[in-house]
Amino acid sequence: MDLKVDKGMSARLLFLLLMWVFSISSVLATETEAPQENDSEEPLSYLAIIDGEEIPIGEYVSALRRGMRDRFYHGTIPEEEQKKFYQEVADELIQRFLLVREARQRNILPDVGAVEAAVEQYDERFQKDPDWAKAREEVLPQVRNKLEADSLALRLEEAVKVIGKPTEKELEEFYESNKALFTTPERVKVSLILLRVDPSSTGEVWQQASEEASAIVARLTKGADFAELARIHSSDESAQNGGDMGYTHSGMLGDAAQKVLDIMEIGDTSAPVMMLEGVAIFRLQDKITSELNPLDAVRERAESLYLREMGEKAWEDLIADLRSKAKIEINDAPWR
Repeated sequence: MDLKVDKGMSARLLFLLLMWVFSISSVLATETEAPQENDSEEPLSYLAIIDGEEIPIGEYVSALRRGMRDRFYHGTIPEEEQKKFYQEVADELIQRFLLVREARQRNILPDVGAVEAAVEQYDERFQKDPDWAKAREEVLPQVRNKLEADSLALRLEEAVKVIGKPTEKELEEFYESNKALFTTPERVKVSLILLRVDPSSTGEVWQQASEEASAIVARLTKGADFAELARIHSSDESAQNGGDMGYTHSGMLGDAAQKVLDIMEIGDTSAPVMMLEGVAIFRLQDKITSELNPLDAVRERAESLYLREMGEKAWEDLIADLRSKAKIEINDAPWR
């Protein structure tokens, strides 16, 4: 069904209608104009035909407009991303169609209360617009239809992802296959002296900081107190604690620092390390090696992760199954 637009309708309301109404049949705007192989050919009226049912091209146009607004700055698509974007939006619409149809076949019902509340909010938002009275009787049902479809897809996903509690064997197999998820990573206790340097500083400034750091390392080598020098020289917030940063997990201090810490022994002081923030000196105070937690200690987390992973798999399998069983004819003119 085509939407008839009154000539006196405001530009704002017209844009509103184009956003929400999926039955319009219009050509794409300049930014989203679909290239045709032959300009003399009449453009197809559909994006896709799925088992005999059409997704109108107008629905695709509306989805493109929303997608441009949500994903791209000023709604302008970088030329190199256009084709991929057009295909992604088409794929999302096709998938949504299949999911909504599956939800209805399973007799899943939308969340009527949430849908009606959203429709009421939408209606109230435009009450002061003089053109709204002319359009609301036609627009609101279509808004409601879209919200109901969204709710059906969401409720289907929720239902599919409900997985039964794993058996002991299933849980043990999941634990054994995902030990990294249940391993407490290595932790190191580090103290730091940071001579902060602005990244945009000249090479001369960096050189001066490096030389100052070398002088501090020399004093530490001769027995100077690390905490005292950290309080005097360090620009890091840990300076007030004598440079003590407490325990951190591997990689949290950045690649440059981690490479140095990996080869240090407890009690070692590093040579000056060039980092983005400036020149750093590290002292390794303690190291706790990584440890695999026994299943009994992480059982609750293991069950939660199992249910989430199996739920995601069930959802992905459903989508793949729906696609494989459907006869889908796609109008690829927009990105061909």
